[in-house]
Amino acid sequence: MGEKHLVTGFKYNKKSLKTNIKDALEKMNWRRYIKSDTKVFVKPNFALPFFKPGVTTNINIIEVILNILKDRASEVYIGESDGGDESFTAENSLKNHRIPEICKKTGTEMLNLSRLDRVKVIDKINGKKIEVTLPRILLDMDESISIPVLKVHIVTNVSLSLKNLWGCHPSNLRLLDHKNLSERLALIAKSINLRFVVVDAIYGLDKHGPMHGKIVAVGAILVGNNPVATDAIATRLMGFDPKTINHIVVASKYGLGSYAEEDIDIINDLSAFQQQFTIEPTFIDYASTLCFKSYILNKIVSDSIFTKPLYKLLGKEPRKRILKPGDEI
Repeated sequence: MGEKHLVTGFKYNKKSLKTNIKDALEKMNWRRYIKSDTKVFVKPNFALPFFKPGVTTNINIIEVILNILKDRASEVYIGESDGGDESFTAENSLKNHRIPEICKKTGTEMLNLSRLDRVKVIDKINGKKIEVTLPRILLDMDESISIPVLKVHIVTNVSLSLKNLWGCHPSNLRLLDHKNLSERLALIAKSINLRFVVVDAIYGLDKHGPMHGKIVAVGAILVGNNPVATDAIATRLMGFDPKTINHIVVASKYGLGSYAEEDIDIINDLSAFQQQFTIEPTFIDYASTLCFKSYILNKIVSDSIFTKPLYKLLGKEPRKRILKPGDEI
């Protein structure tokens, strides 16, 4: 038996945020992995081109983490890609979340993942040949940190550190690549050396997700030194069983960590943050789930001559438009 994975958490307080995150990282033995010659990539969750509590990552957390990293690592990057279905650009999303300003202040570098040179990465995962396209620069990272939001996802059930990596696969039609999504997420995590997780659980998203639902005040920040283990603990805090979350199970089988309680050391009591989230899919959501399993069906629905008629029939419209604050998603 190797070392146990470590997870900790604390109540969010803006005034003590830097101290609390520093303390949490020390408990994760972060200096053992991030040193003076380390290149680090930070992946926030900007599922919208503007800040929305419970949906996109709080910029106070981002600024603190970049500040801590810049004093330790040789190079620190933060990046995001365009929204799916061309709904928004990474440039606008990064700007509206004040990332250019924060990078200038912290001496770190912003990456528009949709505008970088890309390479294909292929591996066999749990018997399946899996392929993803990633920005070349991400393959040079020694360590990566995912900063997801605590939220449900109508198809994958939860959207945490592993699901947050889907934005590293910069395609305007990522929907067409959802077949074998769990395996693709595992391959991305391995390829970019994802190790640390900081979960923005100040607010969570219940009922639907990943972009709209019921916003729930949780008031927590979770920090872990393994993505599978941290996602497992966050999943349990949401009231779900990680054994039922396919991408967590797949990543564990791929050797990226354990979701078993006996393999995880929770450093302090997190019971004050316990929730009971639920998922309430619509008819369209059930149809979307079928699309996740079939490239051909997904192509017909998302990117064909039948797309507009199908959306019209369902009383929807394709999301190929620029999203603005206040929009119903």
